Amino acid sequence: MPALQAFERAAARSSFADAARDLGRTPSAVSHAIKDMETRLGVTLFERVGRTVRVTQAGAAYLEVVEAALSSLRAATQRIARSEERNVIRISALPFFTSAVLLPNLPRFEAAHPHYDLRIETTNAYADVLNGEVDIALRFGEERSENLICKPLISVCGQPVASPSYLRSAPPIREPSDLQQHTLIHVRSNVQAWDEWYRAMGGDRLGSTRNLSFDSILGALDAATKGLGIALGMYPLIGAHSGYGEDLVPVLGPAVAWSTRYNFICQRTALESRKIQATLKWLEDSLAAFV
Repeated sequence: MPALQAFERAAARSSFADAARDLGRTPSAVSHAIKDMETRLGVTLFERVGRTVRVTQAGAAYLEVVEAALSSLRAATQRIARSEERNVIRISALPFFTSAVLLPNLPRFEAAHPHYDLRIETTNAYADVLNGEVDIALRFGEERSENLICKPLISVCGQPVASPSYLRSAPPIREPSDLQQHTLIHVRSNVQAWDEWYRAMGGDRLGSTRNLSFDSILGALDAATKGLGIALGMYPLIGAHSGYGEDLVPVLGPAVAWSTRYNFICQRTALESRKIQATLKWLEDSLAAFV
Protein backbone atom coordinates (compact mmCIF):
# COMPACT_ATOMS: atom_id res chain seq x y z
CA MET A 1 0.00 0.00 0.00
CA PRO A 2 2.70 2.63 0.85
CA ALA A 3 4.46 1.93 -2.47
CA LEU A 4 1.21 2.36 -4.40
CA GLN A 5 0.55 5.64 -2.60
CA ALA A 6 4.06 6.84 -3.45
CA PHE A 7 3.54 5.95 -7.11
CA GLU A 8 0.14 7.67 -7.27
CA ARG A 9 1.40 10.85 -5.55
CA ALA A 10 4.53 11.07 -7.71
CA ALA A 11 2.40 10.76 -10.85
CA ALA A 12 -0.04 13.42 -9.63
CA ARG A 13 2.69 15.86 -8.58
CA SER A 14 5.28 15.12 -11.30
CA SER A 15 7.89 15.14 -8.54
CA PHE A 16 9.30 12.61 -6.08
CA ALA A 17 10.10 15.44 -3.65
CA ASP A 18 6.55 16.81 -3.71
CA ALA A 19 5.14 13.29 -3.38
CA ALA A 20 7.37 12.76 -0.34
CA ARG A 21 6.15 16.03 1.18
CA ASP A 22 2.52 14.97 0.69
CA LEU A 23 3.10 11.61 2.32
CA GLY A 24 5.36 12.79 5.14
CA ARG A 25 8.29 10.74 3.85
CA THR A 26 11.74 11.57 2.50
CA PRO A 27 12.33 11.90 -1.28
CA SER A 28 14.82 9.03 -0.97
CA ALA A 29 12.14 6.74 0.52
CA VAL A 30 9.73 7.54 -2.31
CA SER A 31 12.43 7.02 -4.94
CA HIS A 32 13.41 3.63 -3.45
CA ALA A 33 9.76 2.53 -3.23
CA ILE A 34 9.21 3.30 -6.91
CA LYS A 35 12.48 1.63 -7.96
CA ASP A 36 11.40 -1.51 -6.06
CA MET A 37 8.05 -1.43 -7.90
CA GLU A 38 9.81 -1.09 -11.25
CA THR A 39 12.04 -4.04 -10.40
CA ARG A 40 9.08 -6.23 -9.41
CA LEU A 41 7.03 -5.21 -12.46
CA GLY A 42 9.93 -5.32 -14.90
CA VAL A 43 8.99 -1.96 -16.46
CA THR A 44 10.04 1.68 -16.17
CA LEU A 45 7.23 3.71 -14.59
CA PHE A 46 8.74 7.22 -14.78
CA GLU A 47 11.06 9.22 -16.99
CA ARG A 48 12.86 12.42 -15.99
CA VAL A 49 12.03 15.69 -17.74
CA GLY A 50 14.29 18.42 -16.37
CA ARG A 51 13.57 18.64 -12.66
CA THR A 52 10.24 16.86 -12.96
CA VAL A 53 9.16 13.29 -13.69
CA ARG A 54 6.33 11.95 -15.81
CA VAL A 55 4.84 8.51 -16.21
CA THR A 56 5.87 6.35 -19.13
CA GLN A 57 3.30 4.62 -21.32
CA ALA A 58 3.52 1.57 -19.07
CA GLY A 59 3.31 3.82 -16.01
CA ALA A 60 0.18 5.54 -17.32
CA ALA A 61 -1.55 2.19 -17.86
CA TYR A 62 -0.60 1.02 -14.38
CA LEU A 63 -1.66 4.36 -12.89
CA GLU A 64 -5.25 3.87 -14.07
CA VAL A 65 -5.47 0.59 -12.16
CA VAL A 66 -3.74 1.97 -9.05
CA GLU A 67 -5.93 5.09 -8.90
CA ALA A 68 -9.09 3.00 -9.18
CA ALA A 69 -7.91 0.60 -6.47
CA LEU A 70 -6.88 3.36 -4.07
CA SER A 71 -10.09 5.24 -4.73
CA SER A 72 -12.18 2.19 -3.86
CA LEU A 73 -10.22 1.55 -0.67
CA ARG A 74 -10.47 5.17 0.46
CA ALA A 75 -14.17 5.36 -0.31
CA ALA A 76 -14.84 2.16 1.63
CA THR A 77 -12.80 3.44 4.56
CA GLN A 78 -14.69 6.72 4.62
CA ARG A 79 -18.09 4.99 4.50
CA ILE A 80 -17.19 2.86 7.49
CA ALA A 81 -15.29 5.49 9.47
CA ARG A 82 -17.76 8.34 9.49
CA SER A 83 -21.35 9.29 8.93
CA GLU A 84 -22.30 12.38 6.95
CA GLU A 85 -22.39 15.52 9.09
CA ARG A 86 -23.79 18.43 7.14
CA ASN A 87 -22.50 21.19 9.40
CA VAL A 88 -19.03 19.77 10.01
CA ILE A 89 -16.13 21.37 8.11
CA ARG A 90 -12.95 19.29 8.20
CA ILE A 91 -9.77 21.19 7.33
CA SER A 92 -6.24 19.85 6.93
CA ALA A 93 -3.55 22.52 7.32
CA LEU A 94 0.19 22.69 7.88
CA PRO A 95 1.19 23.44 11.49
CA PHE A 96 2.65 26.90 10.84
CA PHE A 97 -0.32 28.00 8.73
CA THR A 98 -2.62 26.85 11.53
CA SER A 99 -0.63 28.80 14.10
CA ALA A 100 -0.16 31.97 12.01
CA VAL A 101 -3.55 32.23 10.29
CA LEU A 102 -6.25 29.86 11.51
CA LEU A 103 -6.02 30.05 15.29
CA PRO A 104 -5.81 33.86 15.62
CA ASN A 105 -8.88 34.22 13.39
CA LEU A 106 -10.91 31.27 14.69
CA PRO A 107 -13.02 33.34 17.14
CA ARG A 108 -14.20 35.50 14.24
CA PHE A 109 -15.35 32.45 12.27
CA GLU A 110 -17.15 30.95 15.27
CA ALA A 111 -18.93 34.24 15.98
CA ALA A 112 -20.09 34.57 12.36
CA HIS A 113 -21.01 30.89 11.91
CA PRO A 114 -21.99 29.35 15.26
CA HIS A 115 -23.91 26.54 13.50
CA TYR A 116 -20.76 25.15 11.84
CA ASP A 117 -18.43 22.71 13.57
CA LEU A 118 -14.92 23.50 12.35
CA ARG A 119 -12.48 20.61 12.82
CA ILE A 120 -8.85 21.44 12.04
CA GLU A 121 -6.31 18.68 11.49
CA THR A 122 -2.83 20.12 11.93
CA THR A 123 -0.39 17.90 10.04
CA ASN A 124 2.40 17.76 7.48
CA ALA A 125 0.89 14.58 6.02
CA TYR A 126 -1.09 14.50 2.79
CA ALA A 127 -4.87 14.63 3.26
CA ASP A 128 -7.03 13.14 0.52
CA VAL A 129 -9.69 15.69 -0.41
CA LEU A 130 -10.86 13.83 -3.49
CA ASN A 131 -12.01 10.81 -1.51
CA GLY A 132 -13.49 12.70 1.41
CA GLU A 133 -10.80 12.38 4.05
CA VAL A 134 -11.23 16.13 4.65
CA ASP A 135 -13.43 18.81 3.12
CA ILE A 136 -10.64 21.34 2.61
CA ALA A 137 -6.86 21.09 2.40
CA LEU A 138 -4.61 24.13 2.84
CA ARG A 139 -1.17 23.31 1.51
CA PHE A 140 1.65 24.05 -0.90
CA GLY A 141 1.42 22.79 -4.47
CA GLU A 142 -1.37 22.18 -6.91
CA GLU A 143 -3.56 19.16 -7.54
CA ARG A 144 -3.94 17.87 -11.08
CA SER A 145 -7.49 16.54 -11.01
CA GLU A 146 -10.54 17.77 -12.87
CA ASN A 147 -12.60 16.84 -9.81
CA LEU A 148 -10.76 19.24 -7.50
CA ILE A 149 -10.65 23.03 -7.24
CA CYS A 150 -7.27 24.52 -6.37
CA LYS A 151 -7.50 28.23 -5.50
CA PRO A 152 -4.39 30.28 -4.67
CA LEU A 153 -4.63 31.86 -1.22
CA ILE A 154 -1.30 33.62 -0.75
CA SER A 155 2.22 33.58 -2.20
CA VAL A 156 5.08 33.26 0.26
CA CYS A 157 8.79 33.95 -0.20
CA GLY A 158 11.75 32.38 1.50
CA GLN A 159 13.32 34.59 4.18
CA PRO A 160 16.30 33.38 6.24
CA VAL A 161 15.88 34.33 9.91
CA ALA A 162 17.98 34.04 13.04
CA SER A 163 18.18 35.42 16.56
CA PRO A 164 20.15 38.66 17.12
CA SER A 165 22.35 36.85 19.66
CA TYR A 166 23.28 34.20 17.08
CA LEU A 167 24.14 36.84 14.46
CA ARG A 168 26.33 38.76 16.91
CA SER A 169 28.44 35.72 17.74
CA ALA A 170 28.55 34.04 14.30
CA PRO A 171 30.64 34.88 11.21
CA PRO A 172 29.27 37.86 9.24
CA ILE A 173 26.71 37.23 6.49
CA ARG A 174 27.09 39.61 3.56
CA GLU A 175 25.93 37.38 0.70
CA PRO A 176 24.07 34.07 0.32
CA SER A 177 27.22 31.95 -0.02
CA ASP A 178 28.28 33.05 3.48
CA LEU A 179 25.50 30.84 4.87
CA GLN A 180 27.71 27.83 4.16
CA GLN A 181 29.71 28.79 7.27
CA HIS A 182 26.60 28.63 9.46
CA THR A 183 24.25 26.08 10.99
CA LEU A 184 21.23 25.72 8.71
CA ILE A 185 17.94 24.56 10.21
CA HIS A 186 15.81 22.34 7.96
CA VAL A 187 12.24 21.02 7.96
CA ARG A 188 12.18 17.31 7.17
CA SER A 189 9.00 17.51 5.07
CA ASN A 190 10.64 20.13 2.81
CA VAL A 191 14.31 19.19 2.75
CA GLN A 192 14.98 20.88 -0.60
CA ALA A 193 13.75 24.33 0.50
CA TRP A 194 17.19 25.80 1.24
CA ASP A 195 18.59 24.66 -2.11
CA GLU A 196 15.57 26.06 -3.97
CA TRP A 197 16.00 29.39 -2.21
CA TYR A 198 19.75 29.42 -2.98
CA ARG A 199 19.15 28.72 -6.68
CA ALA A 200 16.71 31.64 -6.77
CA MET A 201 19.54 33.76 -5.35
CA GLY A 202 21.81 32.72 -8.23
CA GLY A 203 23.67 29.89 -6.51
CA ASP A 204 23.71 26.15 -7.16
CA ARG A 205 23.63 24.03 -4.03
CA LEU A 206 23.89 25.45 -0.53
CA GLY A 207 26.17 23.11 1.37
CA SER A 208 26.75 23.53 5.08
CA THR A 209 28.99 21.66 7.47
CA ARG A 210 26.43 22.06 10.28
CA ASN A 211 22.76 21.18 9.94
CA LEU A 212 19.76 20.68 12.21
CA SER A 213 16.39 19.32 11.13
CA PHE A 214 12.91 19.37 12.66
CA ASP A 215 9.57 17.86 11.72
CA SER A 216 7.83 21.24 11.42
CA ILE A 217 8.53 24.86 10.58
CA LEU A 218 7.40 25.79 14.10
CA GLY A 219 10.17 23.65 15.57
CA ALA A 220 12.69 25.13 13.15
CA LEU A 221 11.70 28.70 14.01
CA ASP A 222 11.80 28.01 17.75
CA ALA A 223 15.31 26.57 17.33
CA ALA A 224 16.38 29.70 15.46
CA THR A 225 14.87 31.89 18.19
CA LYS A 226 17.00 30.03 20.74
CA GLY A 227 20.16 30.84 18.76
CA LEU A 228 20.77 27.36 17.33
CA GLY A 229 21.16 28.47 13.71
CA ILE A 230 19.40 30.01 10.73
CA ALA A 231 15.93 28.89 9.62
CA LEU A 232 14.11 29.59 6.36
CA GLY A 233 10.90 31.43 7.19
CA MET A 234 7.97 32.04 4.87
CA TYR A 235 7.31 35.75 4.35
CA PRO A 236 4.84 37.39 4.99
CA LEU A 237 3.37 34.70 7.29
CA ILE A 238 6.55 34.73 9.37
CA GLY A 239 5.35 38.11 10.65
CA ALA A 240 2.76 36.31 12.80
CA HIS A 241 5.41 34.29 14.64
CA SER A 242 5.87 35.30 18.26
CA GLY A 243 8.96 37.44 18.65
CA TYR A 244 9.48 38.16 14.96
CA GLY A 245 11.36 41.43 14.60
CA GLU A 246 12.88 41.15 18.09
CA ASP A 247 13.90 37.59 19.03
CA LEU A 248 13.94 36.53 15.37
CA VAL A 249 15.16 38.87 12.62
CA PRO A 250 15.69 38.65 8.83
CA VAL A 251 19.10 37.71 7.49
CA LEU A 252 20.25 39.25 4.18
CA GLY A 253 17.48 41.82 4.07
CA PRO A 254 13.94 41.36 2.70
CA ALA A 255 12.39 38.17 1.34
CA VAL A 256 13.60 37.22 -2.12
CA ALA A 257 12.64 35.69 -5.43
CA TRP A 258 12.04 32.05 -4.51
CA SER A 259 8.36 31.70 -3.77
CA THR A 260 5.58 29.19 -3.51
CA ARG A 261 1.87 29.35 -2.84
CA TYR A 262 -0.52 28.15 -0.21
CA ASN A 263 -3.59 26.79 -1.97
CA PHE A 264 -7.19 26.14 -0.96
CA ILE A 265 -8.23 22.72 -2.26
CA CYS A 266 -11.73 21.22 -2.21
CA GLN A 267 -13.92 18.99 -4.33
CA ARG A 268 -15.28 20.79 -7.38
CA THR A 269 -18.82 19.72 -6.56
CA ALA A 270 -18.53 21.17 -3.04
CA LEU A 271 -17.16 24.61 -3.92
CA GLU A 272 -20.54 26.35 -4.10
CA SER A 273 -21.85 24.87 -0.86
CA ARG A 274 -22.52 27.43 1.88
CA LYS A 275 -20.06 25.95 4.34
CA ILE A 276 -17.20 25.85 1.83
CA GLN A 277 -17.91 29.40 0.64
CA ALA A 278 -18.07 30.63 4.25
CA THR A 279 -14.72 29.03 5.00
CA LEU A 280 -13.09 30.37 1.84
CA LYS A 281 -14.23 33.93 2.57
CA TRP A 282 -13.00 33.65 6.16
CA LEU A 283 -9.58 32.54 4.94
CA GLU A 284 -9.34 35.28 2.32
CA ASP A 285 -10.31 37.92 4.89
CA SER A 286 -7.81 36.50 7.38
CA LEU A 287 -4.97 36.59 4.85
CA ALA A 288 -5.75 40.15 3.74
CA ALA A 289 -3.86 41.36 6.81
CA PHE A 290 -0.65 39.87 5.38
CA VAL A 291 -0.87 41.44 1.93
